[in-house]
Amino acid sequence: MDLLRFVGAIGIIQFHCDVAGGWIGLAALPMFIMLLVYYGAGKPIAQQARRLLLPWLAWSAIYACLKYTRSIINGAPLSSEFAPWMVLTGTSLHLWFLSFSFLFLLLCVLVPERTPTPLLTLVCVILSGASLWVSNTANLLIPLVQWMPVIPAAFAGLLMQRFSHQTVVPAALGCSAIVALFFGLDTMTPQLAIAGLAVALAVAIPMRQTKLVDTLSGLSLGMYLVHPAVMVFILIFVAKDAVLFFPLVLLGSILITALLKRFAPAIV
Repeated sequence: MDLLRFVGAIGIIQFHCDVAGGWIGLAALPMFIMLLVYYGAGKPIAQQARRLLLPWLAWSAIYACLKYTRSIINGAPLSSEFAPWMVLTGTSLHLWFLSFSFLFLLLCVLVPERTPTPLLTLVCVILSGASLWVSNTANLLIPLVQWMPVIPAAFAGLLMQRFSHQTVVPAALGCSAIVALFFGLDTMTPQLAIAGLAVALAVAIPMRQTKLVDTLSGLSLGMYLVHPAVMVFILIFVAKDAVLFFPLVLLGSILITALLKRFAPAIV
């Protein structure tokens, strides 16, 4: 699981750098959400706020400053850099998964612990199918267009806590997404399929925990949060379609995250 987080962070950077096959890397988003809910549901909300909302607020402030600076440099109005939906997503759109995950974990508190697993499973399946259908048929606005397709992954993370064999739920999500794809529901379904099967595989294959794996896993969130800023800086020197662009963004994201882990660990 820990190694999968690091690979997922690389995949997101690959997607945003428009590398060939980058659509596969986008599968890291439902995977991250699945794991966040799996490990976070049922834990104190204050703990989840520190883990999710604090980085969300900190990076929203950072990206707000970058946007303000860019508006001054370009002589553009602030309205061109900021939008009302940022209240829910953060000042950079990629931050949406933090606020979504926190809100979902907040809703999980409302689920009674004594809810029978079959009943909870049925409700999750129905709501997951509905969210997938809506995301493929409706013209959604930000942030619903980001949130709706990953709801099945969030419910999968919740159900993973209820099953003794954790491979069952993510494998079922992956197979269900493949079936949905054959029925023409193609918005995010390939990524849901990859995410579900990847998590199921990670659970099924035991791996010895090492210091290196712990270190790589600890870098994953920071890499995700910082890489858009790194991309802007690298674009000053290297074109986005250049061969070196993706490796430089990846390396820069890792190095900056490592520094932040040392001097500002609360935000990464």
